[in-house]
Amino acid sequence: MKDFKTLTLYQKAIALEDEIDEIVKNFSQDEKYRLVDQLIRCVTSIGANIAESNGGQYAGRERYHLGIAFGSANETRYWIERAYRKGYIDKQTFERLDEKAQELRRIMVGMFKRLDQSV
Repeated sequence: MKDFKTLTLYQKAIALEDEIDEIVKNFSQDEKYRLVDQLIRCVTSIGANIAESNGGQYAGRERYHLGIAFGSANETRYWIERAYRKGYIDKQTFERLDEKAQELRRIMVGMFKRLDQSV
């Protein structure tokens, strides 16, 4: 069992989380408990569930937490798009963050396939 901190997926999730943490500092204070809170919650859920999925107990548990991380990546994409629609981030930032979230999803799809083959 690998330490989750060494997984490329985890490292990329944390990089996205750190980037979003910096970006939301510039958002309107009015958005603190709406967009900012939701965006931080879902992006941190990605890394947390990747870590939890790496317990090595059994494939079903790994798949379950990976599924939550996948859903959180989708939700992150929604909130990033909302930030763009509201004018808090520019198109280039939106596209960069959205691509990073999509990359996480692609990696997770590969992990789902690996888990399906091990059953």
